[in-house]
Amino acid sequence: MKWINAALCGVLLAASGAALSSESVQESPTDYASGVVLETSGTSPWYRVSLPQTVYKSTAWPDLRDVRVFNHQGDTVPFALVAQKTRSVTPEAIALRLFPLDMSLAPPRDDARTGGESLVFRAKSGVEIHLQSDDVSAIGQSFLLTLPETMTDSLSLAKLRLNWETPAQSWQGKASVYVSRDLRNWRPVQEDAPLLDLTRDNDRLKMDTISASLTLSAQGNRYLLVIFDAKSPAPALRSVSAIAEANEPESEQIVIMAQGERLSDEEAIWRWTRPQPLTSLRIDLASEGVLPVELAWRSDENEPWQPLTKTVLYRLEGKRAEDILFSGQRIQAIRMKTVSARLPQALPALSGARDSYQLVFNAQGKGPYVLAWGNRAAEQADVGLDLLIPASLRTTQPINELPWAVPGDNVTLGGDARLTATSVGEQQSQWQTLLVWGALILGVAVLAFMAWRIWREVKKERAD
Repeated sequence: MKWINAALCGVLLAASGAALSSESVQESPTDYASGVVLETSGTSPWYRVSLPQTVYKSTAWPDLRDVRVFNHQGDTVPFALVAQKTRSVTPEAIALRLFPLDMSLAPPRDDARTGGESLVFRAKSGVEIHLQSDDVSAIGQSFLLTLPETMTDSLSLAKLRLNWETPAQSWQGKASVYVSRDLRNWRPVQEDAPLLDLTRDNDRLKMDTISASLTLSAQGNRYLLVIFDAKSPAPALRSVSAIAEANEPESEQIVIMAQGERLSDEEAIWRWTRPQPLTSLRIDLASEGVLPVELAWRSDENEPWQPLTKTVLYRLEGKRAEDILFSGQRIQAIRMKTVSARLPQALPALSGARDSYQLVFNAQGKGPYVLAWGNRAAEQADVGLDLLIPASLRTTQPINELPWAVPGDNVTLGGDARLTATSVGEQQSQWQTLLVWGALILGVAVLAFMAWRIWREVKKERAD
């Protein structure tokens, strides 16, 4: 029976040995499918590189966990992945066109609202504005505002800044703002907003802005009406400026085209080489026209299709259908089925956008450095930015001012086989499964052998 015990001990030692060896694996460049040489200049403890599009298209993991940087000695160096952001732009003041208005009472129009008195405001250019008011005595100086004629883009308005002549004495008043698309129908934006201009000796306190959160455009809301309170006549108004909303920096996007395949006259599929965590989807018709479609998506080749939307694709007079938004779902393919229509001869171009990243790495060891990617067995290895560059140093070493590492020649490392490699954890699990089955089979064999020996001994005793 000693040999049986020895065999069982061997199985257990092999299992523990596999577990210990799995913890001491050191990565090398050949563990990754592809790479590119990074060209650096000067001397810096940190460099940054914008990940090339081929990295997003051919990584084994959509979350970029299989990206590494190796030095000339083949050792990995610490790095952090940082989402690229658009630069924040300081809102600029846009001078609005300003037209003083004269006010007078007017008989109510046929379509006027019941209640209140009807007023008419007239500009010297001949423009007339009709408005209803419950308190005519409170209406003072009035001004019509519009966007500059040369401005064609829409403006996300945050507030209005009023510029008036310095009053002879301290002044405090109120003003209301209304908006309209057609000079006929007006709605309030801000009513009785406080304004003031106080002076004392050489000190001056001025409140000259009115909050107004709305969008101005030539096709939408294009007119503003500012009415001062008559109870405290305002100083002479020189100009009014529109202050745009301060937009937070947004993540920059990288666009990845999908390859289309026509399945029939009514159905086609577009695929990406690797699943992508998309933020938006764009479909462009090759020529002018309209195409009603039903769209579906899937996260992997073997996953079921999920309904996306029913929509109308179009390309007319330079305009196209709006992008379809996602929230980072992993998309491998898009299926299109037409609705009572046929696919055009040239398939639409389909592309997806995802967040773009730059990689910041610590230049440990000697160069040249190699950016490597493509390893299904890889685990997350990027560190937090605070562990790479302490926050106290980022005031003098801001990320956007670090020197660039420029991608150079492509290098083939471990090849495409690494895209399906199993991770250390999976290898250990497979080993443990095999060893457990081996121990079970060995145990069954031992029991069968013991039963056979007992049977022989019993048979021998009966024969004697």
